[in-house]
Amino acid sequence: MLFPARIAFALLLVSGPVAAQEAPAQKLLPDKPAPRGNFLTRPFYDKKVTLLAEINVGAAVMDDVASRKEIESGGYERNPLMRPFVHNSGTIAAESAAEVWLMAYIAERMKRSSHPLLRKTWWLPQILNISAKVTGGIYNSVLLTR
Repeated sequence: MLFPARIAFALLLVSGPVAAQEAPAQKLLPDKPAPRGNFLTRPFYDKKVTLLAEINVGAAVMDDVASRKEIESGGYERNPLMRPFVHNSGTIAAESAAEVWLMAYIAERMKRSSHPLLRKTWWLPQILNISAKVTGGIYNSVLLTR
């Protein structure tokens, strides 16, 4: 088919009345539910994910405070991924907040996954992060007592 013929065919298809183009089955379907929240708040609409995120925040605060005290007393950060952030309390707080949100986002996405293994282990990223933060906080607190 030539290009002008294609354009004429497309215009012919589109030019039909709107009522004739609607299928009667579409009127029977329910409206699509509105999404809850935006990109930043969506993970926190699930109560279980929010509960683990709150525990994660507590563990992060414990680790951050213990790390700052250890650094101020002459220690250093042993985690190479955290090392660039430890020289300023604001950057530690921002990194910890981003990490808590990322773990909640991943958990919420895993909970809605079509893969059954991911739906059953949605809590794993948050639990691993909580255990790492608590372990780091306890380790730094022990170093402070020496």
